[in-house]
Amino acid sequence: MSKEATALEPRRNFQFDIRQTNIAKGISLLMLLWHHLFYNSAAYYKRFTTMHLYKGVPIECTLSVYCKVCVSAFVLLSGYGLYLSWQKYEKKMIQEKGRFTFVHQLIFVKNHLLKLMFNFWFVYILFVPLSIFIGTPFWEVYKGNFWYGLADFMGMATFFKTPTMNGTWWFMSTIILLYLLFPLMMFIMKRSPEILVALSVLLTFSTMFYKTLMRMTWFSKLTWLIQAHDFICRYYVWLIPFTIGMYLARYRLLERVRERYATTGRALALCCTMLLACIAVRLYLRQKQYFDSIFAIAVILFAYLILSRIPYLSKALEQLGIYSGVIFMFHTFIFSRYFPDFIYGFKYAIPIYLVLTVICYLVAVGMKYLKKLIRYDKLAKKLTT
Repeated sequence: MSKEATALEPRRNFQFDIRQTNIAKGISLLMLLWHHLFYNSAAYYKRFTTMHLYKGVPIECTLSVYCKVCVSAFVLLSGYGLYLSWQKYEKKMIQEKGRFTFVHQLIFVKNHLLKLMFNFWFVYILFVPLSIFIGTPFWEVYKGNFWYGLADFMGMATFFKTPTMNGTWWFMSTIILLYLLFPLMMFIMKRSPEILVALSVLLTFSTMFYKTLMRMTWFSKLTWLIQAHDFICRYYVWLIPFTIGMYLARYRLLERVRERYATTGRALALCCTMLLACIAVRLYLRQKQYFDSIFAIAVILFAYLILSRIPYLSKALEQLGIYSGVIFMFHTFIFSRYFPDFIYGFKYAIPIYLVLTVICYLVAVGMKYLKKLIRYDKLAKKLTT
């Protein structure tokens, strides 16, 4: 290792730990906010004053398309973190109980699901009742159907194709299903990580075979199989980043990359090359979303190798990352459902973006202290211990 690398980063800091994860989540959250504020749709073009039009599209909306990679980044980081948590929990159970049983696996999934849902329910309880006073009341959104409201409360509105108070909550159905599938994925991963990755890729690109099979009369009569495929198609695209996250965690590949590209110059060269390659892929390939996992790795490496070295910036991103989960759950209410006139009233993209970011951070911090005040966190911790 060069003297420059030693001076910049001691070897003990190479680990992709919780701090590095939060920095990566922080930059992913910033991309998420931009993507949603300036979505590439005609309905959004008149909400703000653009700095430049490119082929009739605001440049802010063009940039928004690339920011969509944030979803794959969050899914990848979820797979990465869940794998490490599973390893730690399995080791603990073997030390304490002598074995790691199927019951232990169910407890692991239950605890992580409850942690996720307690955060979600707190957001739901705070923001959904506001619809009585601002915008469309929740009973109108749910069309007076109790079960629609329950499905949304459980984060499964997208799964059941029922109305939701927040379109961004489609991600809840996806991540819940991935959590439920995780024990099976770990079972395959332990025996052959390559098979798990191959299965994820095969399912993701199964639509290509599906279109060919649909032209055959015998296949078009298999209604149950067609329905099953239609269901899987809503979620298959997120299997690859989740699996890649697990794979990266298993072999500590992010740490290996950092060891190899320890100097600032080499790290910057690697990140710029990867990001430019990913942008080119999104420009020229039709099935762009399928390759977002690679783009997500590039973004995470950029945060890990470059941004984490910048003291004040890395601290700010880390703080955003800590609150990224809860901000994801409520930010759409602020800029889209309840206060769009206020947020877009700042006219230009940069002030709009900064105002929403600051408001979301302050609201998230306020929610943290409210949880402590009413002892909500203690209840959640008690039920997930």
